Amino acid sequence: METTVPADRLPAAAAQAGASPRQRLSLDAVAGRVALLVLLVAAASVFQPAFATAENARTVLLAVSTVGVMALGMALVLLAGELDLSIGGVAVISGVVGGMLLPSGSVALVVAGVLATGVACGLVNGLLVTRLRVPSLIVTLGMLGVLRALANILSGGQAIYPEGSAGYLWFGRGAVLGIPVPVWVFSIAAAAAIVLTRHARFGRALYAVGGNATAAGLSGIRVDRVRLLVFVASGVAAALAGLLETARLAYIGPAGFTGIELSVIAVATLGGVSLAGGRGTIEGTLLAALIIGVVNNALNIAGVSSYVQQIVTAAVILLVVLPDSLQRKEREA
Repeated sequence: METTVPADRLPAAAAQAGASPRQRLSLDAVAGRVALLVLLVAAASVFQPAFATAENARTVLLAVSTVGVMALGMALVLLAGELDLSIGGVAVISGVVGGMLLPSGSVALVVAGVLATGVACGLVNGLLVTRLRVPSLIVTLGMLGVLRALANILSGGQAIYPEGSAGYLWFGRGAVLGIPVPVWVFSIAAAAAIVLTRHARFGRALYAVGGNATAAGLSGIRVDRVRLLVFVASGVAAALAGLLETARLAYIGPAGFTGIELSVIAVATLGGVSLAGGRGTIEGTLLAALIIGVVNNALNIAGVSSYVQQIVTAAVILLVVLPDSLQRKEREA
């Protein structure tokens, strides 16, 4: 049974459970990623003049939006000390549900169906973890297979092409003030996640649970509620990413988003989020998504093969993450 404390005592309880006043915000890590991003942009602009254009900047931002939205949800789960490997399946099943609702002619109903599917998947994951105490790795890995199978069953293994729905396609191809809609969605989601983790009571509880769940529970934080909410948030983020990507490609298929989990986890860890929980920032995750986008875009312009791009991206991640790990070990020592 979880004990509770009055709402006005929650900040102190969170601090006792391991969350610092800054919620373990590593300013040095964030500053380092800002410097790396500026360096990469400058280098790419010098060696590839085609990179330094407004249209290419738009392309970079559009390319990172889908993975970025997913990475925000994954960051919340990792901060709580959990893991969500089902995001690819959630994105696929949400897209298929949206495709099945397209004949209704109501874009609002389609979007509601997509987001509701994400909420339902997140709830199932969260309840299995919090109520049955099944490790999140096992739960979400199993859900990944189940959701992909359901997507194939519901769609009959056939792709859906929403070319006739201009309202649906707007979410992937539309623009507001010249900025693509997916970029707006990514930006708003990032801003909301930053406010949630840095300036809300839930953020203090989140870092406390990820840092030391036992101490957090003894301090009055409702640990299971925090864990349940982060899985729901991850499900909504994955569903939203599924909506944006399928609308951009005008293709809803049960085989989409294969292997997206590794890319999303890579972005979160590159952003400084610890797989052990309780350490990292949303700002770092946002910067990491941009870093990966700049690297991939510059290599594409240079005509580098996709295989070499994977090696370069992995090298960038290691070069950024390893120093952070070494510094953390030195501080702990």
